[in-house]
Amino acid sequence: MESKISWCIKNPSFYLGAILILVFGIQCFMGYVREHKIYVLEFILSIAGVLLIIITVMKKLAHHTKKPLIK
Repeated sequence: MESKISWCIKNPSFYLGAILILVFGIQCFMGYVREHKIYVLEFILSIAGVLLIIITVMKKLAHHTKKPLIK
């Protein structure tokens, strides 16, 4: 069984999603707090980061649970 760190290293989409969330998500939040405006490009890129992380984690969970849904 591989460790969580080695799993993260082997999945570059997880890194990309985390970077998008950290950079553009924080910028979007700070822009809203300071100016009460939501910048569309920053919002879209932060949502893309969230989706990348969700898809990567769902793939990992689907890979480990190979139980059939219908018998």
